Amino acid sequence: MQWRFALKYLTSRKSHSVINIIATVSLFAVVVPVAAMVILLSVFNGFESLVHDLYKVVDADIEITYPQGISTTDAALRQSVESVEGVEAYSFVLERQALLSYRDNRVAVRLRGADENYSRVVPIKEYTSVGNYEVQLGDFDRIMVGEGVAYELGMYSIAAGNIDVYSLGGGQIGSLMPNFAMRHEELEVCGTFVIDQQHAASFALTSLRAASRIFGTEDRADLVLVKVAEGLSHLRVADNMRATLGAEYTVTLREEKNEGFYAIMRYEKWAIFFVSLLVLIIASLSIIGTVIMLIIEKQEERPTLYSMGADNTFIRGIFVREGVLISGIGGVIGLVLGVAVTLAQQHFGFVKMPNGNFLVEDYPVELQTMDLVIIFIVFVAVAFAISLTATSTMISREKR
Repeated sequence: MQWRFALKYLTSRKSHSVINIIATVSLFAVVVPVAAMVILLSVFNGFESLVHDLYKVVDADIEITYPQGISTTDAALRQSVESVEGVEAYSFVLERQALLSYRDNRVAVRLRGADENYSRVVPIKEYTSVGNYEVQLGDFDRIMVGEGVAYELGMYSIAAGNIDVYSLGGGQIGSLMPNFAMRHEELEVCGTFVIDQQHAASFALTSLRAASRIFGTEDRADLVLVKVAEGLSHLRVADNMRATLGAEYTVTLREEKNEGFYAIMRYEKWAIFFVSLLVLIIASLSIIGTVIMLIIEKQEERPTLYSMGADNTFIRGIFVREGVLISGIGGVIGLVLGVAVTLAQQHFGFVKMPNGNFLVEDYPVELQTMDLVIIFIVFVAVAFAISLTATSTMISREKR
């Protein structure tokens, strides 16, 4: 019944046109911040998904380590990994610091040597910019470098020649001739890749066989990278892997490895949400004026309601719902507008990134249903609280 009266009062003709103007302004004051909340949260979701995708190229779904290193010839370990349900592929990886040299240029990189299954575990081929990912061709070993590394080395073509790869081999470093303790390998560049600025300027890939020679670790690996089959829970597979391998092995999910970075992104997202919420609350204060004007407008009709058995609580409820209706209509319009803008950006990419240093040209956006539910609940709660405050204050003042 109260909702019917509230809707009737909202749509009925007002004796003062200024009330319609104030109501319209109040409605659109809610539209803008709600639409902004949807768009901003979607942008943060888009960047978070982009970062997740980028980390997939460097970090596998699951990473297995062992304190003393992992033997690549350990048949029991291979059998244990393969026996875990949900393991689609796995790769042995050796990763250390190395120095790349080309002519007079040198760059320190994180050199990763991987076996032939590496491209099945991480989608490195999708991020190859020049050449191809073929770091092992029969008995021939090659190297693949990030675009930033190639630029620092002054290699403007992968056909420019071979590069020298140096690494400390674990021997004693002499004070006169320290180079004797460094292992050296000359490798042909097979291609370049681009992931993000950090990895493009400090990361390189080669075969596990070449890395073993460079680092002096025959038949040894630092990591086992595991890809989980599509549609299966990474957490469940990781738990099964821990149970199968035992406590001496460390099994880490990609999300756990980069938890600090993901947490910062989540904090930034919800910080923006609360800033937008503050704007919404300030904008919604205009509803107070609208509700007060409506109370004054309908003051003459209240004796009729009293004669029908209504009390102050019932009348207060009518005007509270009046404010909720105004805010609700504005909020729904804002949600629809925000979703429309987000979907348009997602499918057509109207807004471009400010320069060409990113992997994507368009601002990444991603709608999440939970965000829309939270925004809807929040603006309804704000509208109810403000309407209740305005109505209670006005009616209490009239009692005096």
